[in-house]
Amino acid sequence: MTGDLPPAAVRSSSLARLVGPLRRTRRSSGPLLRQAVGNADAFIGFYDAYCDRVVGYFMRRAFDVEASLELTSETFAIALEKCGDFRGSTEQAEQGWLFAIARSQLARYWRDGQAERDAVDRLRIQVPAVHEDDQDYIARAAELDDLRPLLVSALASISEDQREAVRLRVIEELDYPEIAKQLQVNEEVARARVSRGLRALAETMDENQESAA
Repeated sequence: MTGDLPPAAVRSSSLARLVGPLRRTRRSSGPLLRQAVGNADAFIGFYDAYCDRVVGYFMRRAFDVEASLELTSETFAIALEKCGDFRGSTEQAEQGWLFAIARSQLARYWRDGQAERDAVDRLRIQVPAVHEDDQDYIARAAELDDLRPLLVSALASISEDQREAVRLRVIEELDYPEIAKQLQVNEEVARARVSRGLRALAETMDENQESAA
């Protein structure tokens, strides 16, 4: 039942509706992705198994709930389109394949300042508006409370112009035209500062986590 799933997982995946017409077969052992070609149960199981980790991965690097939800939707839409290309035989290979897609989407987000929607649009998946329960779910998935000390430290390490751009985008939740106005730069420069700041934050936090491990 959908009520047993995380709120964001339920709404961001019109994937469940999308794969509904596919044949439903009994799941066998092995990576779910190998069984997901034309198999609704297997792909939904694959989505359920990795959704929390994927949305948490994006939130810890984008620090934006709406963007994290859009990036997650696009990542799984691409996975649905390309699941026939997967040739691995282990869960580790399955996870690596999925997160390679996620890393590619994140790199494009950092570069462009917005999430791509190409696969979502091709598959006609409707990404819903973010609700309050999504905020709580995604924060838990990203373990943000545990990361706050690292975030404070990482913010102090990036340049002042990037820090201010990130503050306006993440804390004040301003759109890019307004950020550009506040910073007295054009929108392209505003997007670049936010993107570079987010990338620097994520890299610094990853380094700090590795050092603490």
